[in-house]
Amino acid sequence: MAKYKCPTLGDCDKANSGEVFEIAPGENTYCPGCSTPLELLAAAPAPKRPPVALIAGAAAVALVVAGGAYMFMKRPAEPVAVVAQAEPAAVVAQAEPAASATPNGMAPSETETKALQRQSEAGLVSGAAEQAEDSGSQAVANEMMKVAIAKMAQGKLDEADKELEAARARAPKQPLVYYNLAVLRLKQARTDDALAQFEAAFMAGFHNFKEMDADGDLDSLRKDVRFAELVKKYRPAGA
Repeated sequence: MAKYKCPTLGDCDKANSGEVFEIAPGENTYCPGCSTPLELLAAAPAPKRPPVALIAGAAAVALVVAGGAYMFMKRPAEPVAVVAQAEPAAVVAQAEPAASATPNGMAPSETETKALQRQSEAGLVSGAAEQAEDSGSQAVANEMMKVAIAKMAQGKLDEADKELEAARARAPKQPLVYYNLAVLRLKQARTDDALAQFEAAFMAGFHNFKEMDADGDLDSLRKDVRFAELVKKYRPAGA
């Protein structure tokens, strides 16, 4: 069984006490104290030449790390395909991420999410636990963003807020998390907070400016001088 811990130090007794949870694949990976997604502590390295059965088992474990457990919580994320044979990390890194604008935010591409899942599997097979955890967390964050976008479309802003905050905890360097938080803040009539989230997205490397131009969620903000200045500051020439 894999070992997990709660990341919300200061806000959860389980995290403050350093309690470690041993969880079997397929079981709930949310903190029993605060319901925050647990962090994977370690993954056992695989042999240099694992048998075929072990590779298939490692791929199944990677599915749990990269979103399987989250799907078992009956959330409306799209199904994640199981890849029986991991691809080399160098090949996965060549996947070109592309976001798509929706009426209620900007969703990460399926290509990027699947590439992260394969990268997580490759890390588990090769014994690179840190790589597997990082890629798996980013894949789960992408699924959480898709759920949040669906919640915003339904007008369930509080639930969308919870999903996006959990996604930010999983992938604090993912610019689309901050972009979608900015869209949510606009829907909550919190313009100043929205501007702060837009700047965080730009600083994290946001590059989907053409999709942003077509995003109707930002119509109420386009005449705001502060937003125009932010875009001018961070948008590369020709983007």
